[in-house]
Amino acid sequence: MYLRVKGIIKKDGKCLLVKRWVDDHIPDPFVWEFVETEVNFGESPDEAVLRGIYDTLSVEGQIERILYTWSNMIGDSQCVGIAYLCSIEDADADNIVLTEDYGEWAWVEQERFCEYIDNKYMLHDIGARTL
Repeated sequence: MYLRVKGIIKKDGKCLLVKRWVDDHIPDPFVWEFVETEVNFGESPDEAVLRGIYDTLSVEGQIERILYTWSNMIGDSQCVGIAYLCSIEDADADNIVLTEDYGEWAWVEQERFCEYIDNKYMLHDIGARTL
């Protein structure tokens, strides 16, 4: 079993989505998602989500609250996750610098997530939540 955390960053009624590289052997090698990372040994989930935001975006994040949890099986391993509602400073919102695994970023209204995110489980999990 392993633990992942997701940082759903909200600003002015929109959330930040990042386009992550997954595989260059397929026609569209990028997928849109929220900032997500695995919790390292000895690290708290709160520390991990803030590290993930900084490592991915090169800006500091702040935790607002936990939105939901999830669990799924990937082969023989169970993945348990915590989704956090987060924010970044207004001055940082347009100064994001992505790491090389990410192609672009966009601020997107919640009602438009389905135009970007293909993961139906993630859309279901976040759909009933007020951000």
